[in-house]
Amino acid sequence: MEEDLLKWTLKIIREYDIKPKRRLGQNYIINKEMINSIIKAAEIKPNEVILEIGAGIGTLTLRLSKLAGKVIVIEKDKNAIKVLLKILKKERNIEIIEGDALKINFPTVDKIVSNLPFSISTPITFKILSEVDFKLAVLTYQKEVANRLLAKAGDKDYSRLSVAMSLMADIEKVGDFPPDCFYPKPKVFTTVVKIRKKKHNVDWNNLEDILKILFSQRRRKLKIALDTYCKINKMNYNELLNMIDKELLEKRVFEIKPEEFIYLCNIIKERK
Repeated sequence: MEEDLLKWTLKIIREYDIKPKRRLGQNYIINKEMINSIIKAAEIKPNEVILEIGAGIGTLTLRLSKLAGKVIVIEKDKNAIKVLLKILKKERNIEIIEGDALKINFPTVDKIVSNLPFSISTPITFKILSEVDFKLAVLTYQKEVANRLLAKAGDKDYSRLSVAMSLMADIEKVGDFPPDCFYPKPKVFTTVVKIRKKKHNVDWNNLEDILKILFSQRRRKLKIALDTYCKINKMNYNELLNMIDKELLEKRVFEIKPEEFIYLCNIIKERK
């Protein structure tokens, strides 16, 4: 794969009659600088186990296998698996798991390094943060989604994804990459981020339920948004309001800090 990545990609696609599926977010990296940025950010050690979600035609997988102790690939597309089994057959430290990454239990790993399919990037991030114990993840996102991951309270991109990331991990931006770094070209820029999981005591199931409802009304004041929450969850609205700090009730949902959502989550949990 030392040859030009685009030529290599086109050769594999022709040889195995691959038709990249846009609905599955199958855009293969053809830019060496982007590959090198991902690899460098991952800080891979020889004894580490790496998880890759959606390996495509193995472009990143091959590089990972040269550096890690083991690479575990989760791939949903049966045709992609057939290709991977042939391309990666000489690599003895790669395990391929066929399945939907959103539905299966993840194996124990040290790091997660993936060119994530855009179609599942948000739900897979929630799953990684809430279910997987890892040291570091280096992942690709549609730039707009990455902006939400990185946003702070009050920012226009602040979302439930921002809150979850802030509470459960530290995140930093590695870089932005244009559409021509991929084949076929997506319609948007891609951002690579580095995520370090941190210890937390977040009751994720309860918090997620709150965030989904409140951020569906992100520009409303909290005291208004909570009326909808109480109706959905059959809670006494006035009793709940009396337990919450009055200044917080006047904030709009997108202005509420992650630690204030935890405070809110704890109060609601007491009332349920």
